[in-house]
Amino acid sequence: MSVIRRHRWLQGLILLGPAAIWAGLFIIFPMFEATKMSLSQIKDYRLIHDWTFESFHTFFSNSLYTDALWRSTERALIVAALAVALSAPLAHFISFRVKRHQFVWFAAVVVALWLGYLLRIVGWRILLGREGVLNGLLTGTGLIAHPTGVLVFNPFAVILVQTHLAMSFTFIPIFVVMQRVPHRLMQAAADLGAARWRQILEVELPLIAPGLAIGATFAFVLSFGDYLAPTLVGDPGSFGIANLAAGEFEHGVDWPLGAAIGVVMTVAVLVVLMLPPLGIAVYRRVSRVRSARRLAQPVAIRATLGEEVPA
Repeated sequence: MSVIRRHRWLQGLILLGPAAIWAGLFIIFPMFEATKMSLSQIKDYRLIHDWTFESFHTFFSNSLYTDALWRSTERALIVAALAVALSAPLAHFISFRVKRHQFVWFAAVVVALWLGYLLRIVGWRILLGREGVLNGLLTGTGLIAHPTGVLVFNPFAVILVQTHLAMSFTFIPIFVVMQRVPHRLMQAAADLGAARWRQILEVELPLIAPGLAIGATFAFVLSFGDYLAPTLVGDPGSFGIANLAAGEFEHGVDWPLGAAIGVVMTVAVLVVLMLPPLGIAVYRRVSRVRSARRLAQPVAIRATLGEEVPA
């Protein structure tokens, strides 16, 4: 132990070594192999490493893949926006309105994580199907004469299911950050005459912005890489880029193209991961500029009236 205490590099190695090994084995090495495979070719049903960009050229020159990439990105952005829009008010209510048993409310929201991913998708398929609970409720109340099939196997059903799947992952970081917002700070803003919407936009929102960004990122990544929901509750027009990548490995026998799709997906996710910190930095910069202008206004007014302005 004395040797470890004397050498800081040993302490860092012990702390970061297991994480570095895990990242190397399960993130860096698979990505290296996927990139290597994407630059290869299939000839006579054999994988040949001849370092070609043919798979990437096929991807970007075929509208089937580019449309699927845009469709997945668009749907992931919608799911992220819906998940944040639903999670933020709920987290605010539990944090500021619920006085007792907050843990019970929190557990009620994240209890969906206890169920299997596939089980939740199948549950929504049963709920929205022709013989499902929702159709039974609509026909029982007389709103529709016969069961309808428009509730499932369409893009709407995919967005609905993916939003539900991402809700728990989005809610947790927002709730954790919101728990750190001092209640007295909101009360002070109210005492100073700030309206409710100004308290939320100018006091609470800057403080919880990191949680919102993390939650939106989780929702985006989960939706962007999901291929089970489009398969089970969507139609062929709902298939995303992940479905095409899986199809190349399972049925297309074009592993280099599938690996190229995976590399493009990874790059797209990395770009998205860089956007939240940039957005938060811009928002904080704008907030500081606005605050500085507001503080300068009384000084400018007093100087215009010829009053003495303290240094």
